[in-house]
Amino acid sequence: MTVQPSLTVKAAKKQLRTHIKARLKTITQESLTSQSQLILSRLVNNPTFKNAKSVAVYMNMPDSEVQTLPIIEQCFNLNKQVYLPRCNTIPVKHRKPNYLSMLKIEVYNDVLNLQPQGKYQLLEPTSGEDAMESGDLDLILLPGVAFSSTLQRLGHGAGFYDEFLSTYRQKWSKLPSLIGLALQEQIVPEDSIPVEDHDYGLDQIITSSRTFPSLQQI
Repeated sequence: MTVQPSLTVKAAKKQLRTHIKARLKTITQESLTSQSQLILSRLVNNPTFKNAKSVAVYMNMPDSEVQTLPIIEQCFNLNKQVYLPRCNTIPVKHRKPNYLSMLKIEVYNDVLNLQPQGKYQLLEPTSGEDAMESGDLDLILLPGVAFSSTLQRLGHGAGFYDEFLSTYRQKWSKLPSLIGLALQEQIVPEDSIPVEDHDYGLDQIITSSRTFPSLQQI
């Protein structure tokens, strides 16, 4: 897909989201599971993941994102600290009205008992140590709608992750490593994702067939 150059950045992002979401509707559960398993295999052998003591992992949408429950289970098996996102709507000082918290989960069974929460009805924790207060994140595994080989990510448009990263960097003068998990259907040609000043690029992207950039380049 080629984004029309006359479009504004926001309109171009919307057009690309629509295109990729239509593509994702064609994916089978078999392909989704197969790709997710291959991505897990690549992830557990990834040096950044291996070295991370604390990892934030998203809870995937059922039909359009890499399945993360096996990743979360593996994190617990490897004695990593696990944080899961929560979308908040209650205003707090120095945060946007809708903002993201990364809350620590103590045991894997707590993940299995999560219930749909909030506007988006995602499986989210309701309590736990907040990584924004501890500054204790080594790695964030990010979802997205589209990803490029130039390490750009297109999210769903709410800006939750960009706002979280901006606030985290301002508070702690550092950022965790950022790895995007992408289905083949979500990969777009390099430089085809429109970028704004507040958008954060990634350190790596892992698909079922390769890692961007290649591990030899990292």
